[in-house]
Amino acid sequence: MSAEPSRAPPAPCFRLLLIEDSAIAASVVQSHLEAVPWQRAELAHAETLAAGLTRVNEGWDVVLLDLSLPDGEGIEVVERVRAVDPHVPIVVLTGHDDVRLAERALGASVQDYLVKRGLDADTLWRAIRYAVSRQQLLTQLARAMAEARENEANLHQLIARSADGVIVLDPSGTVLFANPAAESLLGDGRPVAGRGCPAALCAGETSLEIGGQQVVIDVRWVDVDWQGRPSRMALLRDVTGRRRAEELRLRLERSERLAAVGQLAAGVAHEINNPLAYVVANLELLAREVRRLADKGVATEPLAQPLADARHGAARVVDIVGDLGVFARAEANEATGPTDVNAVIESALNIVHSQMKHRARVVRELASVAPVSGAEGRLTQVFVNLLINAAQSIREGRVADNVVEVRTRDQGREVVAEIVDSGCGVPEEHMHRLFEPFFTTKRAGEGTGLGLAICRNIVESCGGTIGVSSKPGVGTCVRVRLPVWASAASAERTPRRAPPAAARDDEEPTRRARILIVDDEPLLLRALRGLLEASHEVVCVRSGREAQRTLRLDADFDVVLCDIVMQDGTGIELHEWLEAELPALVDRVLFMTGGGTSEVSRRFLSAHGGRVLPKPIDPAELLRRIEALLQVRAAEPERT
Repeated sequence: MSAEPSRAPPAPCFRLLLIEDSAIAASVVQSHLEAVPWQRAELAHAETLAAGLTRVNEGWDVVLLDLSLPDGEGIEVVERVRAVDPHVPIVVLTGHDDVRLAERALGASVQDYLVKRGLDADTLWRAIRYAVSRQQLLTQLARAMAEARENEANLHQLIARSADGVIVLDPSGTVLFANPAAESLLGDGRPVAGRGCPAALCAGETSLEIGGQQVVIDVRWVDVDWQGRPSRMALLRDVTGRRRAEELRLRLERSERLAAVGQLAAGVAHEINNPLAYVVANLELLAREVRRLADKGVATEPLAQPLADARHGAARVVDIVGDLGVFARAEANEATGPTDVNAVIESALNIVHSQMKHRARVVRELASVAPVSGAEGRLTQVFVNLLINAAQSIREGRVADNVVEVRTRDQGREVVAEIVDSGCGVPEEHMHRLFEPFFTTKRAGEGTGLGLAICRNIVESCGGTIGVSSKPGVGTCVRVRLPVWASAASAERTPRRAPPAAARDDEEPTRRARILIVDDEPLLLRALRGLLEASHEVVCVRSGREAQRTLRLDADFDVVLCDIVMQDGTGIELHEWLEAELPALVDRVLFMTGGGTSEVSRRFLSAHGGRVLPKPIDPAELLRRIEALLQVRAAEPERT
């Protein structure tokens, strides 16, 4: 008869006392405890410190203690629990994410300090197990050291099996003992008996480079008697994983904040583009009228320069809003492909123009370079940050005496971009900290200390590097190296898009056409009608639904110029209706968009990119696109 197979013993049931005045927090703790099925716990809850103190000495495995109670606050709460039971393991569970408070609590023999906001089941259970294990270890160590002269071998065996690293030093710092866990934890810097400890083990969390990697170790020191003489014992625990999880949480929060800023920028661009569209269109109408009057001999010189200045200013707004749109669009921030660094730099210069113009002259030395591997929007963010840093290093008011040079060049399989300023420079003692998050040399209110850290993350995610050289009183050079796009070796240089030619009044269309314009902005409708009605018959409606009613009565239109986002029937809905009801008109639709659209709208525009006109609409481009549709229509066979 075969023996019954052995079974693993059940997991121990931990007896836990929670002193917490919040019923919600208590419920969350209970749910975390129940979330790990292979762990068992019996949880008792006291809502006040007084009620908890009456139960502290009931033999609990761990006391989970809030530091903000109706009848107790801060370290006083720990001290009052310790007064009742000096040995019970305490894990602080609090909403105070306060480093100094945490250090004081840990110094008051608290086993762990957990912040409620970042608490999860694994972290809670790990803290409970470590608290019990550490308390058991300390208890056993105290008992063993009391019997050290009689049972030293058992003490060594106990410490050797500890999951925590243990190192014992004599008063001069010479290693007397180190267990295998300490040797494994410290790697090449392992302690050797009879020698000095090779690692600087400061109390609290210490960052060490071990095996080429940064490791964070939590160090606790206790005074002990070892082999009959006073010594110091260090208890070591690897907390790298916990620290990295915290850093990841902070990075996620920063990413969410940046995403919110990007969404805000996209919305602002959309709100600017709509009124800007009829400003540009009306300026074109005024330019036409001035030319017509000049042809008739009317003196228009007093109007010519103000009008030219207004058109120049509007063009600059168009460029800036366009650059802001690229900077904010999610697809630009995510899509990686061949990117023209020179175009990215020009966009960044447009964005920071207002901050630069009162501080320094900008000198461009942009060579013809290969496209690089990167995302256009994210690289724009890099150069905007770097240019703002350069501008803020120079005081306002002495533009002629200061310069910001922007250079690009090919160097092997990399493109090098440099931003050199004549600003105040960076002190030598700050150079090694420039890329640390939240470190800044700027005055209060001028920076968060995230700019260079974000730049490095973006550049490194593209496979590149970023470095800084600086001399106080002379200036700073930031050098960005980006890898050439993988297929660039066989590809031609990416051409810069030439600015559109101005609209000409003497260009006759293929024929006079009927055009339906659909937009909920009445001033834009009026401006577009003014641009087109001299050459075409124009009908304007103010919603997608009104367009449907119009087309049901009269579908004989050569071109439909339709906005995407409208309050009463969108351009997408009108397009779907045309596909179902009037499919012959589908290919005659040109879409208009001011940006700031939803994900659904972005996918739709991406699928119909060849028929999209971004607002503000360039009048010459509008006329060319209409003419192209008319030529296609003219080439179609007559239908009977």
